[in-house]
Amino acid sequence: MSASSTSGLGAATNDQQSASADLESPQGASVSEALSRVAPPQLIRDRALETLREAIITGQLRPGTRLIERELCEAMGVSRASIREVIRRLESEKLLDLGQKRRPVVAMLSRKQAEEIYELREIVEVRLVRSFTKIATDEQIAELRRISKDVLPVAKARDLRGLMDVMIGFNKHIARAVDHEIFEDILDHVNARISWLRMTSMSNPGRIENSLGEIEEIVQAVEARDEKRAVAAVRTYVINARDAALEQLPA
Repeated sequence: MSASSTSGLGAATNDQQSASADLESPQGASVSEALSRVAPPQLIRDRALETLREAIITGQLRPGTRLIERELCEAMGVSRASIREVIRRLESEKLLDLGQKRRPVVAMLSRKQAEEIYELREIVEVRLVRSFTKIATDEQIAELRRISKDVLPVAKARDLRGLMDVMIGFNKHIARAVDHEIFEDILDHVNARISWLRMTSMSNPGRIENSLGEIEEIVQAVEARDEKRAVAAVRTYVINARDAALEQLPA
């Protein structure tokens, strides 16, 4: 990861410790506090990007929170030029909305946008699991089973971030085994918003428990090389995740 300047590296620790707490989110948590709950930046711009993205996806920074460059520089010990690049990246991922006055605000997905993302997920994931069921090697199917076993401990711990990471790995394994670069690129392009919606969906009471059975059904169908059953299982999983997420979004 590249440093924006030698002085920026040297000042990182002090800047992080003196981060201002005067910028409030709608729920009362300062930007500095929200970022500190995720993971402290280790180096410069790339780590700042990861930290800010994580704070948004996990809800530490809530939709509507206005971000100020000076506050972010102090909180993460990076230069203003680096923060501006981070903001541009997160705007491209649709996690920030700059608006007409070019003032970054944590974006809020509308119900329409959420529905469109789940519609896209259903199309892509159904196509991928259909191909995977047909062409995956026994070893690749065994690896899918291994990945699925990682779901239970994080689900029991109610570790939403850990559960999200497992499911990202689950879908990436299928996409790579099928070797469909365009579908993988599509998922990567909307991955940040998918992750935000996953966190929103899993915060719905009972959704984690229900998803365990749905994931197991997908894996069992693939192991049986039952294409029709696998497709139905994926559709059920995506539709139920959509409904749980939409319940958490304002009308």
